[in-house]
Amino acid sequence: MIRVSIVGATGLVGECLIRALLGHPQCKISMLVSDHAAGRKIQDLLPPLRGEIDMETISADPAMIAKNSDIVFAAKKGSETFAVVPGLLAGGAKVIDIGGEFRFRDPAVYETWYKEPHTCKDLLAETVYGLPELNKEQIKTARLVGNPGCYVTSALLALSPLIKAGLIELDGIVVDSYSGLSGAGRQFNAKLSNLFTDIDGNMRAYNIGGHRHTPEIEQTLSIVAGKPVVITFVPHLVPLDRGILTTAFARPKAGLTTAKAMECLRGFYTESRAPFVRVLNTPEDVAISNVVRSNYCDVSVTVVERSNQVVFASSLDNLVKGASGQALQNMNIMFGLPETMGLRGRTL
Repeated sequence: MIRVSIVGATGLVGECLIRALLGHPQCKISMLVSDHAAGRKIQDLLPPLRGEIDMETISADPAMIAKNSDIVFAAKKGSETFAVVPGLLAGGAKVIDIGGEFRFRDPAVYETWYKEPHTCKDLLAETVYGLPELNKEQIKTARLVGNPGCYVTSALLALSPLIKAGLIELDGIVVDSYSGLSGAGRQFNAKLSNLFTDIDGNMRAYNIGGHRHTPEIEQTLSIVAGKPVVITFVPHLVPLDRGILTTAFARPKAGLTTAKAMECLRGFYTESRAPFVRVLNTPEDVAISNVVRSNYCDVSVTVVERSNQVVFASSLDNLVKGASGQALQNMNIMFGLPETMGLRGRTL
């Protein structure tokens, strides 16, 4: 059994991870870390888990956690993540960071967009970006994986195949995304105005041109394209608890048809390469309700000849394929297990 610990166990992602791990046949939850609630029962902190798990949370002690873990999921942010990851790795544990601190190759990009210093720069050279559909071989041998952002995953899975095939122009790409409230976490965020009374019967765009997922999308698309890609990213908050719907727009290269674009998607996302990406017949078939509480991402594409636009659509659950489910998928790959183990046939 793989001994698994979670740093940041009481957040929404932590709770989702616990649910996923409880149903994983090759995992045993070793430690649940929550500095603000150390010493309390996890079932008291997360009442939906009553009767499912009887463990006390502990404070972060990297050496002790590493000694009792084969892998640790870090579901914290910023300085709290930097404070524990080096010690976890030094103690021999593998780490999957879900918070965003190990997604960028260049620490200056992180510092510019996240507005704080990156204090683990020496670890970035070995970090693997954890998008299995693009980086599965590198993930297999990694000891530190940076789990992609939720918006980012939806955008990359839609756009990457046609960019890699050279079927769309790289300038003028627009990513238009809509997320449920759980993307903001459990606490009120004044910047997002994510109280129920703020968003019920309402929807709005936010952080236009300044959302920190923008450079993350650009980084991977640039790697796929082999040259710099700059996008316009517009996120929206919608009155749902969870789920993301992304529509993206690009100009087609000469001769591109819907049939050719769909053939590209289907050829890229085979069952062996991408068991959690489902290619649907039209963008109209892509909907949040079809993926919520699962690790699937649905994608489709159409070419609008009249306006000379390629329109992509993708949907996923921001807490599962956008966070905890993808992290568990990466863990499976890192330990040589079937990629789908513990993730198919379940609601999370």
